[in-house]
Amino acid sequence: MTFPKGTLWVAALVGGVVLSGCSSDGSSDAQRTEQETAKAYISALNDQNVTSLVGLAPSGHEGTEQEARDIIAEHGGRGLKIKIMDVSHDVGPDEASTQVSGTDRQGKKFSTAIQMSREKDTWVVVLGQASGFDQSGKSPASTDPPAG
Repeated sequence: MTFPKGTLWVAALVGGVVLSGCSSDGSSDAQRTEQETAKAYISALNDQNVTSLVGLAPSGHEGTEQEARDIIAEHGGRGLKIKIMDVSHDVGPDEASTQVSGTDRQGKKFSTAIQMSREKDTWVVVLGQASGFDQSGKSPASTDPPAG
């Protein structure tokens, strides 16, 4: 069976357009699973990349960049390799704790828990504080009586 010249090219082009239209809701954030988020977190640590770590945080949180800098200063650049990753949803379906264990480039063991939440359809690392929290960590909607 032979096809007219160019038919396969047109079919490939149409197929690509159809598939790209199904990939997302038009937002720039791709969906990211808990496992993908944890791998990106470890990669940001290994690369000592503050921008990448901040990119994994929820939008609109305050203090995210400073917290990312602190995490990288303490744990970055070690050449971490993941051996075990265990995701749990003890609090609810939109909250996750991902336990990651492995070794660094010197063979030294490491283990860390990465707290995550689901924002729209992607998992983010809980960094910083939601807008509206004061220094005590209480929200303005707190039921505690005002100090005075």
